[in-house]
Amino acid sequence: MDKIIVTTLTTGARNNTFNECLASLQALTNINGYQIEILVVENNQQPDDQVKKIISNYDNSDKRVNHLLEPVQGIPSARNAALKYAKQRGYTYLAFIDDDAFASPSWIETLVNANKYSNVASGPQLAIFPEGTSLFYCNATVYQERKLADGAEIKWSATNNVLIDVNFMNINNLSFNPKLINGGEDKELFLRVNKLGGKIIWSESSVVSEYIASSRLSVAWAMRRTFRIGATGFMIESAVRTSFENYITCIIKGLLYLAKGLCLLPYHLISSKSSLLNSLCDLSHGVGFFYGLFSKGRVSKYT
Repeated sequence: MDKIIVTTLTTGARNNTFNECLASLQALTNINGYQIEILVVENNQQPDDQVKKIISNYDNSDKRVNHLLEPVQGIPSARNAALKYAKQRGYTYLAFIDDDAFASPSWIETLVNANKYSNVASGPQLAIFPEGTSLFYCNATVYQERKLADGAEIKWSATNNVLIDVNFMNINNLSFNPKLINGGEDKELFLRVNKLGGKIIWSESSVVSEYIASSRLSVAWAMRRTFRIGATGFMIESAVRTSFENYITCIIKGLLYLAKGLCLLPYHLISSKSSLLNSLCDLSHGVGFFYGLFSKGRVSKYT
């Protein structure tokens, strides 16, 4: 029987959504020929009592919940701990979902079906906004998923919704880059997967949903996030490009985002289907690329 380990990372900062995440994973549709288990990677120096209490609620559940403490701080270290766990214990697939998200019952089943023809399968993470959220934020692309065709072959994936062939990762000695502690570690890894010939498939029906915290509904947060995405672009692109190609790529992308932000500014100002925040984020994204050229992709804080 093939085994699947579904992983979420937590620090104990989002225990309400973490509990709902685990409940949704227990409700995942069982798949003939597969055993589904859950892994909680706690990224703390010491176990958090509330995290342990939430996990204990599932001691007698249908799908076993495993708990792993990773004391080295940072998302790459926590994800690598999960990857190592899956390799050492002979799991066929490793899936990731965020602790502020919850899965549809068929999530893993549809990812497994997509992964029969690939090495990695990924799907959308849909945003759930607080009641009464302004269209200024609801229409902003920074909170939305990419628009991709079902079954499309893609170059990279995010770890908010992904199923990975563990054997492919093991054979190619692949892991998350610990230097990308401020984000982008998932895109960088999957670009390397793609470069090595790994196939990454988009499954539109493999849906998870994410609660958007009120603290993220601000212009400052959105612009910091897109700036960080641009700034880490230098380190991400270096995974698959020569130094010269990397510089040229980041300059071109920076200029394109700046041009896009300026050219579409009138449209975003007057369209009821868009948001001025889209132009602001494109401008911030473009500036981020140029900052990354000088800082070599280093940013001080993940947002």
